[in-house]
Amino acid sequence: MDVKKIVIPIDFSETSLLAIDHGAFMAKLYKAGLVLVHVVERNWQDFSIVVPELKFEAPSNMFTLIENKLQDLAEKIRKEYGVNVTAISTEGSICKEVVDLVKTENADLIIMGTHGISGFEEVFLGSNSFKVVTLAECPVLTVQSHSRRIGFSELLLPIDNSRHSSQKVSHAVSLAKKYGARINVLGLLEADDATEIDKFNVKIERVIEYIEKSEIPVTMNTIVGGNLAKNTIGAAKQNNSDLIIIMTDQDENFTGSFLGPYAQQIVNLSWVPVLSIKPMENEENLSWAYPYT
Repeated sequence: MDVKKIVIPIDFSETSLLAIDHGAFMAKLYKAGLVLVHVVERNWQDFSIVVPELKFEAPSNMFTLIENKLQDLAEKIRKEYGVNVTAISTEGSICKEVVDLVKTENADLIIMGTHGISGFEEVFLGSNSFKVVTLAECPVLTVQSHSRRIGFSELLLPIDNSRHSSQKVSHAVSLAKKYGARINVLGLLEADDATEIDKFNVKIERVIEYIEKSEIPVTMNTIVGGNLAKNTIGAAKQNNSDLIIIMTDQDENFTGSFLGPYAQQIVNLSWVPVLSIKPMENEENLSWAYPYT
């Protein structure tokens, strides 16, 4: 988790401004640079296609106004946190522009606000946060308006039996070292099967051993059965967690196109920030992927 540059999409909403607070704090901690980006969507162009008789153009002063606001934000961050800040305004699809900017800037992390929804059975298809979490190659930290505590002291690390679940362990250790935080390992089992439980316990023991060898304070709890996402959010509340670290768990038949239902619900419903990490396929070549195998 070597963070040298952070991209923060800004729409001047409450949650995007909160993302700046989280991002500026992290940038100072990691001595990283910040890139603020505002994307103007081409809604007037879409309308012109539907009603060709009416031609809409962006107000001539729109970009000047946006750039001035971004520069004001950038200057405020520089003075308060002493970090390098770049402000960019562009137009197009928010998701595409943000994902492309990450590649251009060689950024290591995206931090963005999400408004979420209510109800465990719903998904936020069409949400810009959903699309960015799904398509970005780098980790994405999402925050809701409730995420006002800046900095992390209690990290919740859910571990299940999915193929990529273990890859996030070293990310959690890296963050815990940087923030001086404790890691709360949450074992999640879908069924009470003796064979699976034995295998799973070995996996959890190795996770705990790796964290302890890294000299990070760690606690552990296991929940069997029920809605895994609901159990995770409940554990976050019980442990007073201020960050949940998950893998995006993309469906292997549609890699890079869909999030697993667990990841959808966690990003969507968590009141605390969520760090979503995309699985790496060549895990046998990555020492950090399974450091305890």
